[in-house]
Amino acid sequence: MAILSGVKPVMYDCCPNSCIAYTKKYIHHQYCPFCEESRLNSNGKPRRQFAYFPLIPRLQGYFQSLDMIKRMSYRELYQHNPGKISDIFDGDHYQQLLRHRVVVDGEKLNHCYFSGSPDVALSLSTDSY
Repeated sequence: MAILSGVKPVMYDCCPNSCIAYTKKYIHHQYCPFCEESRLNSNGKPRRQFAYFPLIPRLQGYFQSLDMIKRMSYRELYQHNPGKISDIFDGDHYQQLLRHRVVVDGEKLNHCYFSGSPDVALSLSTDSY
């Protein structure tokens, strides 16, 4: 992926059984505190890793492609039909955000959520980590 996109992954060691990622409080552990499996193989290499692709460089890449810029304008151009749900942008939560000003560190800013054309709506889903 790094060759095609220029976005390089950050590799994190994790337990071979997916109990933990060796980050924060586990960063110096050599054995999983839950299943007691070794972090490293006999050659001193991590037994399992996962790749994290930082968000900011990925978003920057989107705005360097005319095709992606057009695709990302979908949110801005989408026409909401009250009473009809055909897209995530028809959902109650998103529609409420459109009417509320952005708040950062307790301070209300002068613009509403998703009021700018380059604004990006992100969704988050997590796994066991």
